[in-house]
Amino acid sequence: MKLKQQGFSLIELVIVIVILGLLAATAIPRFLNVTDDAEDASVDGVAGGLATAVSFVRAQWEVDGRLNASVLLDGTSVSLDTRFGYPTGTTNTNATAMNSTRCQEVFDSVLQNAPRNVLANQDASDVRYTVSVLGGAGGSSISIDGITVNNLDLCVYHQVASLVLNPTSGVPTPAPDLTTADAKGVIYNPGTGQVLSFTQTPFTP
Repeated sequence: MKLKQQGFSLIELVIVIVILGLLAATAIPRFLNVTDDAEDASVDGVAGGLATAVSFVRAQWEVDGRLNASVLLDGTSVSLDTRFGYPTGTTNTNATAMNSTRCQEVFDSVLQNAPRNVLANQDASDVRYTVSVLGGAGGSSISIDGITVNNLDLCVYHQVASLVLNPTSGVPTPAPDLTTADAKGVIYNPGTGQVLSFTQTPFTP
């Protein structure tokens, strides 16, 4: 006795293909947003960690009686501006004399296992963040002595995944700032201790 083998009909196949097409049309946009959401979450996580570490430095400075130009944080000496009490590097003690290297020192010295980073004019192919400074862009703040200090600097930490790198040199092109399209990152003001994350540009601190 022969068994009759029967496959799917053309109509059944068409129905399956239509259903798969509908599922794909609704699911693909969600998967496309996963990368952006993950990058945003990463930036927010780094910003939260940096803000916590900055507050630890300030708290230790308060405990020390506001007398020292540096504090010891997890065995690492962190310098700060005695007018404000927020970290400014490993040797620098002036929130209006920051540069990219000093901003990098803040990032690396206050964060445990800081994300790999380089200065914004270096090869960023194998790191997660670039570091730059915006001189005088941080506005003003009132010191503990009641004196207004103007032209505070801003440290900017750009997420490399949101930048365009030169395919040959690996250097971000153009040099990233707060107007770079689609750039994401973290801003730190050493005069106010404020840490902000940004996931949309242009950004106004």
